[in-house]
Amino acid sequence: MSLLHKLLIGSVAAGVATSPLFAQETAGGPECLLELSVDNNVDWRGQLGRGYEVFSGEESYEVVSVVVRHQGQACDYFLTGMPQEGGNENLLTGPYGALAYDVLRQPSGPSLLSPDYAGNELTRLHGRFPDGAGAQQYVLYVAIPPEQNVGGGIYSDQVQLRVFADHFGSPELMDQASFAITAPVADTLEVDSIDAGPGANTLKIDLGNLAPGVVRVLDFSLRSNAPIRVGANSQNKGFLAHQASAAGIPYSLVVGGNRIDLSSNRLTQAIAGDLSNRTIVPFRIEVEPNYGAAAGTYSDVLTITFQVDG
Repeated sequence: MSLLHKLLIGSVAAGVATSPLFAQETAGGPECLLELSVDNNVDWRGQLGRGYEVFSGEESYEVVSVVVRHQGQACDYFLTGMPQEGGNENLLTGPYGALAYDVLRQPSGPSLLSPDYAGNELTRLHGRFPDGAGAQQYVLYVAIPPEQNVGGGIYSDQVQLRVFADHFGSPELMDQASFAITAPVADTLEVDSIDAGPGANTLKIDLGNLAPGVVRVLDFSLRSNAPIRVGANSQNKGFLAHQASAAGIPYSLVVGGNRIDLSSNRLTQAIAGDLSNRTIVPFRIEVEPNYGAAAGTYSDVLTITFQVDG
C-alpha cells in the first residue's frame, strides 16, 4: 500500500554606521541646540520576507535611520535609548508571549538600549559638533535573536531615543524621538516522515502476510509553534482492496491512542503536547486477523494531512 503525507506549512535588524549629511561652519550661536529625528519605523521582514521565522537559526537585522541636527555653539553630545516600558529586558510583546530584541550600533554590537534614562557609558553613542549648523546621520540595527519560539501573531514595542548635550560630564536632555518595531510571526509547521526520510512525502509500505493480522508503526517528526490537527483520507474508505475485486480487508489508523476516521477527509484528531521542539509522533496501522480472506494482493492509498489548528 502507498502512503502519501501532505505537508501544509503556514507561516510569520539595528551597530552604528555614520555618515555626515552636512556640516556648515558659521559663527557660533548663543547656545548649543540639538534636534533628533527618526526616519523610519521597523517592520520586521526577515530573510524570507515573511516576518520572524521561529525555527530559523540565521541572524537577521532591520535598519533604522536616525539624524541629530545642531545649531549654535560647539558641544559634545551623546545618543542613547530605552524600550517604551523601560525595565531591564527589551521585549516585543504579542498574543503568545514575547520576543527579545535589541538595537545595536553595529550588527556585532554594542547595544544602544539601557534601562537608565540617560544611558550609561556602555550604551551611549558619543559625538561632537563644531560651531554652526550641522547634522549627523546614524544607521542603527534592530536585531531579534533567532530560535525564539512563540505563537503566531503580531509582536511589537516602541523605542525611545534621547540626545543629550554633554556639558563637562553633566548631561542635559535636548530632544527625544521614538520609533516602533513590529514583527509578524506566522503559524509554522514542519513535518518529516522518519520512514521515508527528510523532505520525502511518499512512502510505499509492505504489510506482509495479512492473515494473522498486522501492526505497523510509522513515525512522523513534527515541530510547530501552534496546535495542529491531523486527518487521513483512504482511497478505499478504510479497506485494503483485493486485486481481483474479492472482499476487502478493513484496517485502522491510530494516532495518539485515537482512531482516525478513514471514511472522511476531516481533520479530526488534535496532536496533544508541546511541539516547540521536534517531536516524534507514531501513526499505528492495525489489521485484524483475516485467515478466511481470499489469497492475493491487497492495497490502499492513504493520504495523511497535517494542518495548524488556528
